[in-house]
Amino acid sequence: MQMRHEGIEQEIEVSEASVKHYERAGWTRVGDDDQALPLKETAAAKGRRRERGEN
Repeated sequence: MQMRHEGIEQEIEVSEASVKHYERAGWTRVGDDDQALPLKETAAAKGRRRERGEN
């Protein structure tokens, strides 16, 4: 899976198993039409932030 990050010119290739990790770090998926796909937040991710007091 190709991914990109705002402010970094070079895209990276990551395994499917690592995609969620990179998305949480601010990376976005590169679609077939070369546009970044929107990120989706899961309920579990929101809960983890609350548990850690980051919200």
